[in-house]
Amino acid sequence: MNIFKVSILVYTLFLVGCVHNNEKKLNTEPSIETKETLFSAKGILLHKEKNTGLLLINNKTPKKNDYLLELNTLVDKYSSDLIVIDLSKVNKKKLKPGQRIEIWFEELKESNPPKTTVKKYKTITLFPLIFQLS
Repeated sequence: MNIFKVSILVYTLFLVGCVHNNEKKLNTEPSIETKETLFSAKGILLHKEKNTGLLLINNKTPKKNDYLLELNTLVDKYSSDLIVIDLSKVNKKKLKPGQRIEIWFEELKESNPPKTTVKKYKTITLFPLIFQLS
């Protein structure tokens, strides 16, 4: 009878050790949820203030005088083709209204117009090599 009790105790300890070892392995592997998924959008920087900008999307081209308009007027005029971008997380010194840019962001907040925080950006050159070769 004692051998039976000892074998049950050893078997139980073995199972507890296996479960504890598996928990350690699961906690050391990187979680899929921690990986960052970025989305992108391309457009023209229509307006830029200190930490906020307006990105004109959907292949729309503003008129020259539009760059002089106030922020609220631009939002009313282009509301369905705009993204309000928070530029606080990027170096925005080289950004100027009228530039074509591509932005990367994690989430697009549903509002009118939609809003997002830019994680990174790059300027888009329309003719990168044609004019450099001539």
